[in-house]
Amino acid sequence: MSNINQKETKGKLDLITFVYGVGAAIVLIGAMFKFLGWNYANEMFIVGLTVEAIVFLISAFERKVTEKEYQWEQVFPQLDNADETGTAVQTNGYQSAMQQFSETLRELNTGLKEMTSAVNDIKTEMRSNVEQSSSMKQSVSEFNALMTGYNDNLKKINEQYNEILKK
Repeated sequence: MSNINQKETKGKLDLITFVYGVGAAIVLIGAMFKFLGWNYANEMFIVGLTVEAIVFLISAFERKVTEKEYQWEQVFPQLDNADETGTAVQTNGYQSAMQQFSETLRELNTGLKEMTSAVNDIKTEMRSNVEQSSSMKQSVSEFNALMTGYNDNLKKINEQYNEILKK
């Protein structure tokens, strides 16, 4: 496998997080020692919890770096129109974006109306098909009754013919 176009970025190792993780690991191993009744469980608990307490104390004074404000122009390029010199001009950007949004909504509304009309046509056609199938079911039922009668009559004729042949 080659990673020709992919950049591998690694974050920085945070010392506080590392020490905190080591302390937590020591506490967990100490708990395992305690459950199993092995030696040095109490010492491991003391060391692990002390490391955890020190890390919590240090992290209380840690300062967070605030992220810079999000640049909406990168998400919506319509908001940032650059002139020939490359400087940003934001005169029509918002109006253009809103106009595109309005056109998209209009197209969506038209599509929904067409889809509603098509669904109504399908419902009408399905109702008609249900009525036709009920009518067809009735006709098939009547046809089956007639065929049963014809079969009965044919059996009677065959019986009479067989009687004549026997005589």
